[in-house]
Amino acid sequence: MAIHCLHPSPNREAPSATLAAGEVPMAFAPSVELSNGTSCIPQHYLRYHQTPQTISAIVADLHFDSHTPVFANADDHGMYLQVGLIGRENYDRAPAVRPLKLVYGRKWRIDADTPTSEIIQTAFLAIKKVREHEVRELLTISDSASGKVSTPFSSHLDLPLMARNSDLVAAPDHHAQATRTVRIAHFLEHVRFGQRQIVMQDLMPRPQGVTLVDLKLGTLPLARQVEGDLPEFNDLQFTVLLQTVNQSELLHEIMAAMVAHSDRQVDERFTYQGFARFSRANDPLRIAQLSIATRPYARDSANTKFTPIFKAMNYAVDASRAPSLGQGRLAEKNRRMIDAHGPKLAGHMPQGFAPLAQWLRA
Repeated sequence: MAIHCLHPSPNREAPSATLAAGEVPMAFAPSVELSNGTSCIPQHYLRYHQTPQTISAIVADLHFDSHTPVFANADDHGMYLQVGLIGRENYDRAPAVRPLKLVYGRKWRIDADTPTSEIIQTAFLAIKKVREHEVRELLTISDSASGKVSTPFSSHLDLPLMARNSDLVAAPDHHAQATRTVRIAHFLEHVRFGQRQIVMQDLMPRPQGVTLVDLKLGTLPLARQVEGDLPEFNDLQFTVLLQTVNQSELLHEIMAAMVAHSDRQVDERFTYQGFARFSRANDPLRIAQLSIATRPYARDSANTKFTPIFKAMNYAVDASRAPSLGQGRLAEKNRRMIDAHGPKLAGHMPQGFAPLAQWLRA
């Protein structure tokens, strides 16, 4: 469960009128008084009845930037969030200003009993992933054999084809490349990120055989400067840690650093009702203290009216999330995996599950 008491009220009883649409207190739900005098019913003492309208109201209070709209609605398959991205065609590298276009990420499904915090966090993750999709297309490498440019970390590569031909994409032997440290700068001449050159500034061998490489992103071509997209990467200086010094390890670490930098932008700039929940301006120790304050389970377990309702509601929610085991190879694979942990495995088993021995006798 998430940790925040999201619905403060000056009323000790925190009446349901102070809650968001779609939120209803459990019967006899106790309230909590925080150190600043605010009273509220913690979110783990609420029931949720989300609709497209309540989800839309939550999303309307989210903000990241002017290029990333977040949509909320329902279709024939249920309710969803979907992130849009107003950007440019990454594969168009012509020396001219490219037109803006609106593209969409995948739909993230929302169940009716999803807590408000989880909906907010789903949007947060969806924004990170739609940006990552774009960032992975920005790292390019020029193939010396063909003279063409490719995006080896793109999400559009044919994974089944690669799986059937893994010998074609396996990294060269690490030991054979371990002595090529002096060639990193030369290799980077063929690599770009968003058409920026990646410049090695320093290389520092460290204990335990690891190597730190200081890098910097170079200047954008003029057309890209005019477009002004993703300015957070301009003149970026960063350091990667290589367990083994070779081209493959270097590329993977550069890509990981670019994704991490993108994610950090979302951490700092994503807000709900103006609050940047994931910003490092928030103190984890004080967040932990707030979480503890909103979970007086020892006090509330003595509430004989509320405790049975609380346990029953938690059980019902957990049980409702158990999937169907299904049939076929995947069902058999999952049955064997679950069965391997023995009959004492706790939790809700998938619908249609029976221990392997019992299933074979049936």
